[in-house]
Amino acid sequence: MKKYLLIFIALFSFGANMQILSKTFEYDQAKNVSKFEGDVNVTKDKDNILSDILYVYTTKNKKLYKLVAIKNVRFVVTDNNATYKGSSDKLTYIAPQKLFIFEGKVHIKKLQDNQQLFGDKVVIDKLHGTANVIGKENKPLKFIIKVND
Repeated sequence: MKKYLLIFIALFSFGANMQILSKTFEYDQAKNVSKFEGDVNVTKDKDNILSDILYVYTTKNKKLYKLVAIKNVRFVVTDNNATYKGSSDKLTYIAPQKLFIFEGKVHIKKLQDNQQLFGDKVVIDKLHGTANVIGKENKPLKFIIKVND
């Protein structure tokens, strides 16, 4: 069985630690970019991201700037009082803005009320509690919403 690499990155500016598990790890000090590959599992607070590959971009002061997860992306993210579970081809998290961008075959389910959406691009702004959904050109978005009769 392959050994897993366990890396802890302290994110003091955001008040929590992020844990990353993967099979391999590469770091480019000149570019402040880390690459994690193989069964990547990222946990921070109540958020969890799983993917095949993850890039972590930091500032020169080693503060988290951006995460980019690609290939076989699955996630659970929280936004105020809502929890979203889903999948996409790519997930980008921009830390200073607390912005999640899901791209390519996006499927997100809101666990509290079983609402679902399918689209090509979804942006969740955790800072402002907003979401924006974009469909493919000439194709409608698909929403599944529970309504009371």
